Amino acid sequence: MTEISSVLAAFGEVATIATLRAAGIADRRLRDAVRDGIVRRLRPGWYASWRADSEQCRAVTLHGRLGCASALERLGVWSGTEARMHVHVPRNAARLNREPVELHVHVPRNAARLDREPVEAAGGTPVWHPRTPQRMRRSIRVADPHLVPAVHWRQEVDPAAALDWIVSPTTALAEATRCLPPEHAQAAIDSVIAERVLRRRDVERIVAAAPARSGLVVDELCDRLESGVESLFVRRLIAAGYRVDPQFRFGQFGRFDGVIEGCVLFEVDGWLHHSTRASFVSDRERTLVGQAFGMPVVRAAATQVLADWPLVEAAVARTVADAMRLRRVDGRPSAF
Repeated sequence: MTEISSVLAAFGEVATIATLRAAGIADRRLRDAVRDGIVRRLRPGWYASWRADSEQCRAVTLHGRLGCASALERLGVWSGTEARMHVHVPRNAARLNREPVELHVHVPRNAARLDREPVEAAGGTPVWHPRTPQRMRRSIRVADPHLVPAVHWRQEVDPAAALDWIVSPTTALAEATRCLPPEHAQAAIDSVIAERVLRRRDVERIVAAAPARSGLVVDELCDRLESGVESLFVRRLIAAGYRVDPQFRFGQFGRFDGVIEGCVLFEVDGWLHHSTRASFVSDRERTLVGQAFGMPVVRAAATQVLADWPLVEAAVARTVADAMRLRRVDGRPSAF
């Protein structure tokens, strides 16, 4: 039975009987595995290991796959801040199963019949997409199970890159460009390019097909913004009229997240950023170096960028204004 567990792990802990057969698992062995409690049947033709998480199982029992933001989350890239699960359902699907859902994207009123049976509980540790590199596996934000999921009625545009329980990266990003708030969709674009999840030219095609009103772009910043929150920070400041240079290397003293107007350095930190004592000390050292060279540092937590932007913007405005005034008084140009 170890072979069945290994095969399921390779496919992300959930697979159809067709996928398992193609991987060499005979029906008899699968029945024995279910009988012995090694795997479980989620619905006819669909099987999961006990490591599969509740969100995966919920999508399958809805006759869908994780899509849009929920799929981007499993790929280790920016997925916005929404707490709902996003489910992809083929346009030609006969119905949705198991629970009421919000019909979120391009769905006819009579396209689905909804049953109201409870969703089976499942494992607690979220499962990454098996092709997500280890360096990108930080943490998975699982959707609130009490919220009605958003359903995307679309065709999978890259079937070869999809798994049975999750859409392809191309489909996930395409759905996000039509679903997420524009600045979060833009941050997802930046993240997908920076992390090399999709090729730049493929992302350009996705953006070209997105609604023009969203204002999404593929530009020179896309592969220079290393996190979704950093994308929000930088693009908001640029929209406010600041000159921002991201990923700024300050001589031999290390790299900062960027510099504003050539005179104020900035850092945007996530909660995992200071996971070691060494990283904590290193950041303080670079802040002191900046101050020693007359370069103040604005340091904002990711939660502050997301939840208290007016405070962050006010801090930037005051720090930049003070730094520029001092340079004028001293007769010094911007440092960079």
